[in-house]
Amino acid sequence: MKRTLPLLLLSITTLMFAVACSKDGNANSGTTPSASTMTGSATGSGTPDAFKTSVPASDPIPPDQLGKINVVLAGVDYHVGQNNFVFGITNLKDEPQGGAKARATFFDLRDPKNPKPVGSFDAVESAPGVGPVVTHQHEDGEHVHGGQDDNRVGYYVDFTFPHDGFWGVVVSATLKDGTEGAADIGFNVGKEAVFPQPGEKAIASDNLTKNDVKDIREIDSGDPPNDMHDVKIKDAIAAGRPVVVVFSTPAYCTSRFCGPVNEEVESVMDLYKDKVDFVHIEIWRNFETKEFNPTVREWLVQANGSLTEPWVYVIGKDGIIYDRFEGPAGKVVIEPAVKAVAEGKTFATR
Repeated sequence: MKRTLPLLLLSITTLMFAVACSKDGNANSGTTPSASTMTGSATGSGTPDAFKTSVPASDPIPPDQLGKINVVLAGVDYHVGQNNFVFGITNLKDEPQGGAKARATFFDLRDPKNPKPVGSFDAVESAPGVGPVVTHQHEDGEHVHGGQDDNRVGYYVDFTFPHDGFWGVVVSATLKDGTEGAADIGFNVGKEAVFPQPGEKAIASDNLTKNDVKDIREIDSGDPPNDMHDVKIKDAIAAGRPVVVVFSTPAYCTSRFCGPVNEEVESVMDLYKDKVDFVHIEIWRNFETKEFNPTVREWLVQANGSLTEPWVYVIGKDGIIYDRFEGPAGKVVIEPAVKAVAEGKTFATR
């Protein structure tokens, strides 16, 4: 039985900057609120006031750093256990900021009058599609990788939430123009993940491959289609081979991150395809009628018809999900997990 994301968190996915595109069976995208309405304050009703308007006394933000940046949640499915927490940074004009040096401090907000710092970590910048332009040859043509706006990035922190409930994060950052600032935001952590999570058995999907369709474009909206349509997830699991699965829709992704994330996965595939299988699952079976791909329904579509994408899943040789990445996952964050499963590591031995 699938768990359901709170509507509060689903609303976050409609941000163009927040990279996890929200889709449903009736529409391609939702409204796009201003980033400033989502940052420097809590993300919804019920969040303790301590993180709405004030800075926790246990980790004060210097006055000269207040009001300099915004922090935007770029993920929706945070849960007890290990998470790849991802956020974006904007300036006060709501312009996304790449090239920042950022540090995230997490706070336990169960006691709204006493925010409790739990850990502080440097964030890893992930910038899918950024970098020099290179030509990539496919069976059905070629396209170029790279050349994307280097401000369209996300920042990842590997953090383990010990319990559910209200949490907060203070992000301190130095932007590439030298601006130093900090901002806080509150969010919910669930007892369980909504979507398949690390440590769970991967769904042995009988996904469509190029051998199941007359035209590869039936299962890949990219132009040209990529080369990750040779393997069924169920067959990779049965064979005891690690497999990477990317869920994305290059042609219809409202955040514009799906194509670049696909390309990042392809760059990792070039390095590990001898030991790891790679599978792309197109979100739509028929975009015009809003029919989801059956494998997407198995993994990501909730009872209310909503989903978020792009997602990248890394599955070990034992068929257990080793890691997962939501949003703007680039090679810098994906490759370490893929390298690990290529070397035979599993979730139980990570």
